[in-house]
Amino acid sequence: MLKIVAAVTALSLLTAPPAIADLSKLFGRASAKQVRQTSPALLPPPGYTDQWWTAPNNCEYSRAGRPGETVWYLIINTAHRGCDAYLVERGFADAY
Repeated sequence: MLKIVAAVTALSLLTAPPAIADLSKLFGRASAKQVRQTSPALLPPPGYTDQWWTAPNNCEYSRAGRPGETVWYLIINTAHRGCDAYLVERGFADAY
């Protein structure tokens, strides 16, 4: 019995489709609708490539986002009353 279970398990592992990280290629995006972008005054200049950004209001953000979007998330230990939780350069409505 144990040999049969081992054989079925091995066969299913060998015939399983490859894992992909971006399931949107398989199923499509939940929404391609763009979300409202943040005021350009708070965003980094065009072409900015660093991981962290200090906005003009002294709030510090870290770059994140899925392929095709750029979202800056607030670094909590630098937050103060005037900080937005995140700044959106390009994003999709299914996450925000």
